[in-house]
Amino acid sequence: QAFVDTEEEAIAACKEVGFPVMLKASEGGGGKGIRIVHKEEDVPMLLKAVKEEVKNCHVLVMKLLTNVRHLEVQLLADRYGNCIPVRTRDCTVQRRHQKVIEEGPVYNIEDEKIKHMEACAVRLAKAVGYSG
Repeated sequence: QAFVDTEEEAIAACKEVGFPVMLKASEGGGGKGIRIVHKEEDVPMLLKAVKEEVKNCHVLVMKLLTNVRHLEVQLLADRYGNCIPVRTRDCTVQRRHQKVIEEGPVYNIEDEKIKHMEACAVRLAKAVGYSG
């Protein structure tokens, strides 16, 4: 199970992942449904906040990474299983977990890493039957 429902499940997952973590609503967007948790005693309050902000969705526990870049691969896929990477973009400039600027293509990354990111994104999209 990739999501948590109860305070107990959330605390156990946070301990397993290791603090600091992010509690993230699966259906969130625009910076909504995300809370950073630094210590165990804050889990119940912040889990409740995520669930109230984005109703009726799963909540995921993710390790909080700092000093990283937010890079994305744009894909084009059809219902026949064909999928290609179209372009990359850097969405690192954010405010309150909301992208402010999307720069494309990604820069200051070795071509081999970009090709690897694209290949991984295509494999994932095909594995879940993505089209769009």
